Amino acid sequence: MAVIELDGFKKFSNEREIKLPGIDKTWKVKFDDQYRIQSSLIASEVDKLYRKQSSDEYEDELLELAPADRKKRLTSDLAKFKKVCVDGLSALLQDDGAGEEIYEAKGNSTEICAQIIGKINQTADEVLNVSKDEEEASKYDTER
Repeated sequence: MAVIELDGFKKFSNEREIKLPGIDKTWKVKFDDQYRIQSSLIASEVDKLYRKQSSDEYEDELLELAPADRKKRLTSDLAKFKKVCVDGLSALLQDDGAGEEIYEAKGNSTEICAQIIGKINQTADEVLNVSKDEEEASKYDTER
């Protein structure tokens, strides 16, 4: 019988520490199935709001509004986008205050918070992908 040892999984860990410049705190995140569900929901909501606010139709709607109404609309829409990003960061980092702390530390920029969500999710993709080098290093026992 042949034994196949997948050595690439020996040192596998789906936990990582997340540290952002300018923030003293470090968050420990486990990239498991629950994280994936939550991150997908958050990322899709962030993407939906971003696309809406970047669309030509949105721009046209804004241009039809009086300046005061345009300002109200922009303020309201950005507040929704901020809430999704700040709450999303708190959820992904499993720390109720993380999103607001990051938002403040990064110059009160919702856009930067959205990019940080993307970077954390990109890190999850990398963590959960055993590299080809590790797969190629697998040992095969071709004992008969």
